[in-house]
Amino acid sequence: MEGCVLLTWSNTRPSLHFCQFNSFLDVTSVMVKDPPDVLDRQKCLDALAALRHAKWFQARANGLQSCVIVIRILRDLCQRVPTWSDFPSWALELLVEKAISSSSGPQSPGDALRRIFECISSGIILKGGPGLLDPCEKEAYDTLATMTDQQREDITSSAQFALRLLAFRQIFKVLGMDPLSQTNQRFNIHSNRKRRRDSDGVDGFEAEGKKDKKDYDNF
Repeated sequence: MEGCVLLTWSNTRPSLHFCQFNSFLDVTSVMVKDPPDVLDRQKCLDALAALRHAKWFQARANGLQSCVIVIRILRDLCQRVPTWSDFPSWALELLVEKAISSSSGPQSPGDALRRIFECISSGIILKGGPGLLDPCEKEAYDTLATMTDQQREDITSSAQFALRLLAFRQIFKVLGMDPLSQTNQRFNIHSNRKRRRDSDGVDGFEAEGKKDKKDYDNF
């Protein structure tokens, strides 16, 4: 058959439509079944997204002062306190980087942690807020889209309570550690009281956050 050309077209972009080529080529859609040993498409996309996140973190957050330290503190908070376990880790990294990089100057880890709680307490993650767009995606995608309205409100309330503890110099409750030894000037002795825990083993920060607000008016 003289003059016939066999053309094999392989398209790797799902957003590319063949309708614009219909006037030039007669394309016939053929369903091809993938072999059994082919890699899962969704897992490959997730691996590529994780690679983009790692490159972004290396370029933007790794060299930012106090950024890595605060991320580690908040990750520990997400593991200890059930309320914070629903916060996506990638959204947490984006929030910390944006909050610290937008400050007027370098901040210590304590000041940076306070700034993060201030941002969350202002309602930045609530429904209807600006959200946290993924900078590694071409299309606009909110990294907080997987969170429910109740989870957003619980984390905002918990951040407000943590900010109150910081104001009363009780950061050890937020960090989940014992208070530092303090010298009692009246009796000239050292007091090293351990953090109280409920009978059901709930973390002190989470347990005290469930109390009424009036219990802390006399601080």
